[in-house]
This record gives sequence, C-alpha cells and structure tokens, in this order.
Amino acid sequence: MKLRFAAALALALPFAFDASLAPAQTVSGTVEGTIQDTQGGRIPGVSIDLHSTETGQLRTTVTNAQGYFQISFVPIGRYRVTATIAGFGKKTREIEVRLNSASVVDLTLSPSAMTEEVLVVADAPRINTTSGTVQSSLTSEQIMDKPTPMNINNVNQFLSLAETFAGFQENPTSGQNNPTASSGSSVNFNGTGTRGSTFQINGVNNDDYSENQNRQGVPLATIQEFQVVSNSYSAEFGRGYGAVVLVQTKQGTNAVKGEAYFSRQDNDWNERSFFAPFPAAKPINSRNVYGAVLGAPLRKDKLFAFVSIEHAAQKGEGTYTRDLITAADKALPRLTRGNDTPANRAFIDSVLARFGSLTPNDPLNRSNRTYVGVQAFDRPVRDYSARLDYNWSVRDHVTARFQFSKQLFTSDDIIVGEATQQRNNQKNFGITYTRTFSSRATGEFRYGLGIRDTNVEIKGGNTTPVIRFAGSPVSGSIIGNAGTFPILRDQRDHQFVYNFTTLVGSRHALKLGTDIRLSELDDVSQNFNRGFWNFSASCGGVTYSS
Repeated sequence: MKLRFAAALALALPFAFDASLAPAQTVSGTVEGTIQDTQGGRIPGVSIDLHSTETGQLRTTVTNAQGYFQISFVPIGRYRVTATIAGFGKKTREIEVRLNSASVVDLTLSPSAMTEEVLVVADAPRINTTSGTVQSSLTSEQIMDKPTPMNINNVNQFLSLAETFAGFQENPTSGQNNPTASSGSSVNFNGTGTRGSTFQINGVNNDDYSENQNRQGVPLATIQEFQVVSNSYSAEFGRGYGAVVLVQTKQGTNAVKGEAYFSRQDNDWNERSFFAPFPAAKPINSRNVYGAVLGAPLRKDKLFAFVSIEHAAQKGEGTYTRDLITAADKALPRLTRGNDTPANRAFIDSVLARFGSLTPNDPLNRSNRTYVGVQAFDRPVRDYSARLDYNWSVRDHVTARFQFSKQLFTSDDIIVGEATQQRNNQKNFGITYTRTFSSRATGEFRYGLGIRDTNVEIKGGNTTPVIRFAGSPVSGSIIGNAGTFPILRDQRDHQFVYNFTTLVGSRHALKLGTDIRLSELDDVSQNFNRGFWNFSASCGGVTYSS
C-alpha cells in the first residue's frame, strides 16, 4: 500500500480582549506588564529593555498610553527587564521566561531623586494567571531529577515524563509508542485515548501519521522544557483532539557548559532465577547508555551552538524456548489423503530443514519435544543533534536545529525464518526566524522538515511463508513471524508556519497565523501475502498423536 497526501492550509485567528491574556507561543514565551508611578498613575513612553542574561540578546519596546507593554516570541531562559524614562529612577527585575507562558512584570517607578531599586525574582509563578489553558511543564532540572525508565526504542522514554501530570491515564493495554504497530501513543489525558495526541520539537511537527504517535524521540539531556497542554488550548494546537506534547531543547549560551553520562545494566551481576528452566544456561545480556552535551558561544552575545550525542546498546542473549519436530515425527508418513506430490514433499522438506540440528533437551520441565536455549541479540541505538542560535540584531533572531536518530534491532535466526531485522532512522530539521516590526508588532516564521524510515524485514528472506503449529505443548515455532511483515515505510513532512501578533488599541492583543503541512507517506505492508499454513494434530477428521 502506498499513500501520498498533502495536508490542507490551517488559518488560526484567536483574539484576546484583555492584555493579561497573552497569545500562545509554541517555542517561546511572552513578557508583558504595566508601568506606573508611586501614585498609581500609568506611565506612557517608558523604554523597556529585555536583556538575556545567558546570551546577551536584547529586545526593546515602549509602553503605550496606558503604560502597558508586551514582548512576544521570547526564547525561554533568564532575562533582566529594565524600565527607564526621564524624571524617574531606573528599575530592573530578573525573570525567567517559560515555554508557552506569559511572564508578568508590573513595575512602579519612583521619582529620579530616589535611588535605583533592583528586584530579583528567582522563580516563575506556580499558578498561571494569564491564560485559561490547562498545561503542565517540567524544566531541565526537574527532568534530570526524575527517575525515568529506559526504552531501547527511544533510548530514554521521554514520553514517560507526562505520567507526572494531572489527568494522565494509564493505557489498558501495552505496546504503545511502537513504530511498527498501530498502537498509538502512551500519552493519554482526560479520556481522549491513545491516538489523539500531537507532538512538536521546537515547534516542528513530530507526528507519525501512520501510527498516531510521535515520530522521533528526544534524549533527556537535551530538553530545556517538557510541556503537555491537555485542555483549552489555542487554535494553533487544533490538529489533535487529545493532549499536545511540546519539547523545547537547550541552546548554547555565553558560558561553556556541558555534561557527560554513562549507565550500565548487566544481568551477569544478578543471581540466576530460581524459576529459570534447566538445562538452559543463564542468558547474559547488558545495556549500556552513554552520551554528552555541550553548549558554547561561537561569538559572544551573537552566535551560539549546542550539540549532543547519545549511544545506547542492548546486547547479549535471551532465553529461547521452542517445540520441535522430533525424529519420531519424521519417521511417520508425512502426506496423506492424496497429498503426496513432489511439490508438497519438497515444501515439507523445506520446513523441516528450517529446524536444523536442534534436538529436544527439556523432557522433565516442559515436554519431550521442547528445546530450551539462548538467542543472541543486538540492538544499537544512536542519536545526534546540533542547534545554532543567532542574535542577528535587536529586531531579528534565528534558531536552527537538526537531529538524526537510528536504530538497528537484530537477533539470531535459530529456526530459520522466525527472526526479523528492524532498521529505523528519523531526521528532523527546523529553522525559526523572529522579526520585531515595532513596539506593537512581532512576526515569527518557521520551516520544519521531518523524515522517517521504518523497515522490518524477515531475516531469512521476505518470501518466507507464515507457518504455525497449533496445539504445540509449550511454544510452537513462529516461522515467518507476523503476517504483516515486511514493513517498508517512508514518511516525509514539510511544515510552513507563520505567526503574527500585535497590540490593538490600548490593551487588546490580536494574533493570527497559518500552519501549512505537506506530507507524503509511502507505506508497503502485507497481510499474509506470503502464504499461511497452520499445522495441527487434527486433519480431515483424524487426530494424530502429539
């Protein structure tokens, strides 16, 4: 099956009729406030400087006739807000701008005869008073403090961060976040199900349209803020009926900062399970994860870089149990009821040959036809990313990021035709350009490219027939694996976003935008196209010995 489709143009025109209702920002935040004198009178014409204490980026504006100001599309991070006007003393406040949130800075200026006052605010308010949107967030520090389970498909299962938020619901069945199964996502809020969520990385679409889940994982060490918007979200998030998962990655700053990490899990350190079957040997396997991130200035106050690398590998052996065709079975007549033809004999011989020289070895614990051994496997996972931030001018800022991930899952094909080999890779690229037109108007353009390549093939050949042995006493062979294999799936998404926000009148904010997505999905999968044979002890009304 091959599908090609293009998403339609989406135009959002949300209005806010109160200055405290800041427009939503998918990759940034908003700074707003009111400046007044000691008598409570609003002061127009106050110069507002918003200066990043981490990158030196400077944004400026002036208060309007009602003493109100708003600066939109501000990259998340720590800033210093300074208000100055002739006749009054300068006042400064340090704030933290959070993702998709408004930082309110209301200042009172004293006459210039009085000394300068500096206010320092360490943390953002815990209660959002500027929007009715229901959203929950974790900062990079909170993420690294939270124990997070490993998942070899995504290295660190970053979506499990959502489990800490109110409204999260455990899925009744397992298997979510599997790029080869239509199982949906593990992100399930307020009863919306596993297929209603949408995903973004730095504002770039991260949806897997064929499986209704995220397309690419994100290493925890690269996340600056993780946010789930679960209700009352604005029009720009209107493509899904469930939760919206936003990931904003770290950026370089004027300080050189980095970290390296390593973890190892090895079952050789554990005792053999009391319930493990004999005579099988204890399977030895391990999982290693190591990585590093580094942020640094390429040009102070102007150009910054942030890079990451993460490698994970699960390798070793697992217990392998199969019921075999015994020598006694082979001595019996193989074809009856007029089916003894050269073609049928050749087919039966080809099936028997797949079992090789395996012999039963567990008659006491399992059955007289059961083999217990170990199966070697290798599952390397790689992830690389790079981000650049450029303070072009006071009016212009550019951010670009590229991420590449790949996975290879393979195992020994003990009974030929059972094992699969899975080769996956994902890429995403995004560039965001923010332009301040005036003290009242700001625009943001974004282009995103997402590529996904998922391949699941039968290791013994994609023409391997699907063969099952019904009624097998312990564990029958699964020659041919799943009937839907092979899966050859390629997805390519182009995204064009433009958002514009401006103040209208004294305290009203207007935001409008468009989100155009062009998507192409080439999907080749099967439904038992290789043929399906089911062998059982009963045939034609006759029950044979098991």
